[in-house]
Amino acid sequence: MNLSAPLADVIPGARGQLLTTLVQLEAPVTVRALARHAEVAPQTALSVVNDLADAGLVFMQRAGQAQLVTLNRSHVLAEPLIELARTRARLIEMLRSELAGWAGLAGAWLFGSAARGGGDRESDLDILLVASTTPEAAAWGDATGRLVNQVQSWTGNQAQLVEHSRGSFALLIRDGNRLIAAIREEGIPLTQGSQSLLRMST
Repeated sequence: MNLSAPLADVIPGARGQLLTTLVQLEAPVTVRALARHAEVAPQTALSVVNDLADAGLVFMQRAGQAQLVTLNRSHVLAEPLIELARTRARLIEMLRSELAGWAGLAGAWLFGSAARGGGDRESDLDILLVASTTPEAAAWGDATGRLVNQVQSWTGNQAQLVEHSRGSFALLIRDGNRLIAAIREEGIPLTQGSQSLLRMST
């Protein structure tokens, strides 16, 4: 899955890029500005926008010499497009739901490019897991194996798991490890107890 622009997996090319941008923009913009944000040639953007306007998906209005465009959020197709664009948020919800039932899990975070809103089909989903005791138990191995398979099934992307016990995680905090800095800066907590672990010390 294209983690930064999942809508483009369903609607490839310039049309998908422009729709992804239109979904994210609340205020009307010029076709040239839309093209710039979507990284599409202005003439291509104009052609696609005209076609979308014919389908009723886009409103076009004159503002002096400029032509302003915006997504018609009342259109029957608008809600499905918006849902596609928020696939990353849906993925985070699915991860939280899966991890909520884990025994022996002290905390978990999504980090890396997926947490920053980036990544593409080749990107891994980086997930930090902190076990209450040790991540070497058989049940833990079964759970992590299932999580890897589920991420692959949900997205087509590989899951890259980083596993720690509470003790080894506390050592990372004490030593000011770069992983801890990344989690604090960009990490998305996936369990209720995750944030309290960052205040943990040995």
